[in-house]
Amino acid sequence: MTPHEDPEERIRELERPLADAARTSEVGSLQPSGQAYAPGPPVPPPPSPWTYGAPFSGPPPKPPSGNRMWWIMGTVIVIGVIALAGGIAAFAAHQLSGVRSIITSPPTVSVPFTPPANSPSSPAPSTSRTRTSGPSTSPTPPPGGQLDISGIGENRTIACNYNTVTVGGISNTVVITGHCTSLTVSGMQNTITVDAVDSIDASGFNNKVTYHSGTPKVSNFGGSNAVQRG
Repeated sequence: MTPHEDPEERIRELERPLADAARTSEVGSLQPSGQAYAPGPPVPPPPSPWTYGAPFSGPPPKPPSGNRMWWIMGTVIVIGVIALAGGIAAFAAHQLSGVRSIITSPPTVSVPFTPPANSPSSPAPSTSRTRTSGPSTSPTPPPGGQLDISGIGENRTIACNYNTVTVGGISNTVVITGHCTSLTVSGMQNTITVDAVDSIDASGFNNKVTYHSGTPKVSNFGGSNAVQRG
């Protein structure tokens, strides 16, 4: 009988692989517990998400806070206030420029004068006037001449013969008799009385002009001036 025909031999050949596998598992379980296994290959990192164009750099920037808008509005308001204050100061300086020049200059009355032909050596009368407590009368100017009156607290009486009269200064009282071509008033708190005049120009502050007759052409540039017939 050949080995292939022996049933026992055939059974041993079939059991041999099982016995080898059992011995291999027993050898593996008997290895020391402290022995470390060889590490396996490293795990690759996960792929980065796909983006279009430039790489993703982070969250989008936040919009600027509302503080910038408040700063801009505050700057505009400050500039507007400064411009308004400058305009008011310029207007006040323009209105008070005439008064400031009058205060720094001495009170004078300029009257054109022609000396007599028969006395050439006689001195011409002085046109400088000093402040007096009572009214003073100025010499009558030639017809059509220019007459200027200024000062502080002056009291004048002037005869007008178709002259052009200008009154300035502060707290002056002027009485004008006769007929004047024009009367110009400036300064502050002046009181002028005139018999007759063709035109009246008033400026300054708190000036009072009274005319007795006629219908003069009135130009009142100051809101606090009074021009009336009396």
